[in-house]
Amino acid sequence: MDGERLMHAITQTSYQGIDALTLTSRPIPRLNPLAVRIETRYTPIMPYDILTETGQLKALRPVKLPIVVGYGFGGIVREVGGLRNSQLLNRPVIGIQPTGSHQEQILSTLPPLLFPVPQNVSLADATTLIGGADAAYFAFKKSQLRAGETALVTGASGSVGTYFLQLAQLFGVHTIAIGHSSRHKLLQTLGAEQVLDYDLPLDQQLAEAPAVSQVIDLAGSTALLDQLTATLGPVKILSLAQQQYRARPQQSFSFVSGAITPSDYRWLLTQLAQHKLRVVIHEQFPFTAVKTAQHHLLSEHAAGRILLTYNQEA
Repeated sequence: MDGERLMHAITQTSYQGIDALTLTSRPIPRLNPLAVRIETRYTPIMPYDILTETGQLKALRPVKLPIVVGYGFGGIVREVGGLRNSQLLNRPVIGIQPTGSHQEQILSTLPPLLFPVPQNVSLADATTLIGGADAAYFAFKKSQLRAGETALVTGASGSVGTYFLQLAQLFGVHTIAIGHSSRHKLLQTLGAEQVLDYDLPLDQQLAEAPAVSQVIDLAGSTALLDQLTATLGPVKILSLAQQQYRARPQQSFSFVSGAITPSDYRWLLTQLAQHKLRVVIHEQFPFTAVKTAQHHLLSEHAAGRILLTYNQEA
């Protein structure tokens, strides 16, 4: 019986951070009529998990430990409950698992949060949408940027920023990107019209830049925002990365967090299928190396998404 077979899961048992994560064994969940069982192939590494592991999101995301970490996944449907669409069987899918995705098998019981992957899109590429393109699209919608306006994007080379630059270009919005010097060429290929180096004085680099109507903060660096607000005039700051910041007079700051709709996910998958969005994957690690993968997200100047891999021999 499936319920008697075991699988591995990445588990958080304390708020002691990355190195306290454990690899645990647990029964493969039994299928029920409303569920599909998915053989996991990829899960994205997300800052959200690391902040949860250190207790920094207790107010925003209260959890009762232990929990399985992870949020998004890509995998192959291996069993379909009697009340779910039988055509999903053996189909590649991506989805969201609020109860934790970093495990070898996933029982998905939320039909609106499961999306078939188009035939000409790789499963790894599609998985990068979760916590990457979805957050970028959410930020773009919240920004209400219009064609012809200019946005300045901090943390532009990350998993969200690499998609935000492309979405802005799709909708006719100009972008100035801030990123590590090793990523400047990449940022230009993704649509940034100007790339700034955060290790050099920003006021000099912005001297000849077009007027910035909005800062999209994906880096969460107060020091970086201080430099920008001292240089820019009246500007809106929209942050996905820090909850509070004291902007200067005539400037406004807002923190946003939320989700996009199922139809938005299908739209993003269509953009991948039509090659209107480019996927940037920095590295892939076996799921047993989750600690290394999470440390890489913090210490390397990662370009795009870091993925964990599962069941690659299946």
